[in-house]
This record gives sequence, structure tokens and C-alpha cells, in this order.
Amino acid sequence: MEEKIVRGVAIAVTMLAVFICSSLYYLPALQISAQQYVAKQMQQSREQKQREEMWSTLSGLEFLAYSTEQAMATADDAQTEGAGQLGFSQQLRLELPGGLSQDDITIENHYAQRKINIEIPGAGQDYLVKYPMLGSSDHIDDLTYYFDADGGVLELSMEHVYELSLDWEQQYLYIDFISPRDIYDRIVVIDAGHGAGMPGAIVDGVQEKDIDLAIVKELKVLFDQSADETLGVYYTRLDDSDPAFADRSGLANDLQADLFVSVHNNSYPGDPSIHGTAVLYDEKKETGGNSSKHLAELLLEQMTAELSSKSMGLVQGNDIYIIRTSEVPVALVEVGFMTNPGELADLQNPEYQKKCARAIYQAIMQAFEEGY
Repeated sequence: MEEKIVRGVAIAVTMLAVFICSSLYYLPALQISAQQYVAKQMQQSREQKQREEMWSTLSGLEFLAYSTEQAMATADDAQTEGAGQLGFSQQLRLELPGGLSQDDITIENHYAQRKINIEIPGAGQDYLVKYPMLGSSDHIDDLTYYFDADGGVLELSMEHVYELSLDWEQQYLYIDFISPRDIYDRIVVIDAGHGAGMPGAIVDGVQEKDIDLAIVKELKVLFDQSADETLGVYYTRLDDSDPAFADRSGLANDLQADLFVSVHNNSYPGDPSIHGTAVLYDEKKETGGNSSKHLAELLLEQMTAELSSKSMGLVQGNDIYIIRTSEVPVALVEVGFMTNPGELADLQNPEYQKKCARAIYQAIMQAFEEGY
């Protein structure tokens, strides 16, 4: 019995000695790893404190540049091998707070205002300090961040209209900005007149802005159904908003659109018997060939044929801001007279609105066939 005890103690002592020797062998490496970990944590803490100090003094774009320079200065060798010395080739990288995925993020591209909003649920005041956005400010005029109880919003004010190319990788969103002309062969801009606090004509409680928008939404259905990937269609509004006049024509100009069509409705309180369709054009610009005038002619022809409405003819419209300032072929359609009881009833009819949309769609496609 005593012999077994002695043998067991000897084995235990031997194992302990082996363990101690092994620990002594690896101890320097463990010490180095621990020191490196502590140093890294201290470095990250210093960087965050520096970002906190800079956040209160820099503009959004300046803070983007500062965060990017800071990341590049502390990047390890593996990261510096990447494009731009940041390890990613896209223009921007946005880090999401823990627990969020791409399904939680809402991105809205407000083309007419040239603003891109990225909504991040739960993000607080210090979001960009904790999760700095990195990359280049090319194409961005301004960057602002604001937050409320629901989360934070990054607002990018762009120098031009851009489409977004998005790549997701775990907690990171990578963003590139692409010119629409690099995507589409043809571009058309559709404008629903008035909106929000500018209702346009009001007859028997019916507001012009609502009819204009209803027709444009039906027009969007037709364009969406066509599924033509070579045609880019942009809308100044698809809700009850009121883009500035400069943003409406500015969208067409910025896109270098091939066509710009604005949808309105008429009124003439002095004589409710007046009815029919008219189309305005820019008489101060070239009136031959693929011009504003010829586009108006195509629209008037299709509208009156589809709706069986009376032709009120072409109307000179250079005194209208969005017509005068448009640098692309433009036409403003006055579908009907809201002050005419029969036409007002038609204009509120969804089937009639679909006919209006179909006529506008056919005129636009005919214009493209003619080389616009």
C-alpha cells in the first residue's frame, strides 16, 4: 500500500515538474501576447478619446477624413496591402453596431434633393465615434449625422445624382457611387406637379396635387412592368412632398436626361364649360427635330387619342420656371380642366388615370423611337 502511495506521489511530482517547465518555456510568449493585447486596448482607447475630441470641432467631411487618416496610421501590415491602404476597394465603409444586420438598415436615395439617408436603428450620439466611417469623400458635398430615440441617420449631400452599389460583409456596409449614365442608355424624368402645402387647383375639395400624383404612380407601374434595364426613370416625387422648382428641373439637368415630362391639371373658374387637354413647351429653344415642341406634339396626340379629350393645342410655356430652366427636351401636360364637372369626375376615376398614364407612356416611348 505504501509502495502505491509513493509511486503515485512520484508520478504527480513528475507531471507537476513537466507542467512548470512547459509553462516556463511558453511564459515569455504569453507575456508578450498579454502585453500586445493590453497595448492594443490602450491604443484603441486613446484613438476613441481623440475622436471624441475631434467630433465636436470638425465638420462631417472633416471627421471622415480624420477617422480615415487615423485608421491608416494604425493599420497593420495585412491591412495596408489593401486598396487605399484600408483593406477595401470601395469608396466608403460603414460599420454597424453589434446585433444589427443589413435587414435592419434603411437606405433612401432622394434623387431630386441629391441626398442619401442611411437610417441605423439604435445608434446614439456617439455612433461615428465608436464606429467610425472610413473612406473617400469624393462626390460628397456634405455629411451630417443626427439622431433621436429610434436611432441615427447619416445624411450624405451629393454633388450630383448617383446610384448606389452596396456590398455587405458581416458588420460592414461598403458603398460605391455610380453615375446613372454609366448604367442607362436612356433617361427620363417624370414630375408630378405641386405637392404638400402647394396643392395647385382646388375644386369641390379635390386637390390637383393628388390627381397629378395618382397619374404619375400609374405611369410608374407601366415603366416598372416594361422591365427595360437600359432605361432609367426618375421621379421628382412619389409622395405628398413639394420639391423646389430648382430641384425638379435640376434633376433632369443633373441626369442629362433625354426627356423631362411634368404632369399637371388645368382650371378656369370663369367658365366651367371649358374642357380639354393642352401641352406646354419651351418656345424660346429650338422647335425643330427632337425638341421640346415636338415632344409636346407627341404627348398631345397620344393624350387626345387615348382620352378622347378635346385638343386645346400647344401652349408656349417659357414663362414657367421648370420649362425655362430645363436644359433637356421638356413638356408640361395639362391633362384636363378640374373646373369642368365632367372632366373632374373623369380625373378622379382610377381607370381614367390609367389611360392618362398609358398615353404619356406611349408618347415617351415614341419619342425614344424617334431618336430622343
